[in-house]
Amino acid sequence: MSAPGLQGLRPWIVQRISAAFITLFVLYFTLAISQFETFDFAHWQGWLATPVNNIAMALFIVAVLWHAWIGVRDVILDYVPPVVLRMFLYTFMMSVLLGSGLWGLRALFKLHVA
Repeated sequence: MSAPGLQGLRPWIVQRISAAFITLFVLYFTLAISQFETFDFAHWQGWLATPVNNIAMALFIVAVLWHAWIGVRDVILDYVPPVVLRMFLYTFMMSVLLGSGLWGLRALFKLHVA
């Protein structure tokens, strides 16, 4: 029997929901930046100073990382048979994604505070 949450309907639903959020955010972001006359650091900082935009960007970062984790996890699960190599790749990818997420959120909130 496999561990709960590693396969089945739940990851499929989470990936579809995260894909929908990512798509909607990209459309919203594209529309928002198309309204600026010039898009420089001051505009970017001002746009992210709005709490709704800042929270949406943070959720976007989390959604992209979660979506990526589910996809990479499924590829590793399907195409890497040796368990030791699979565990190494899981650990490596989780470290990369976690590091990227922490870096992105740190940059986002540091930008917001500045």
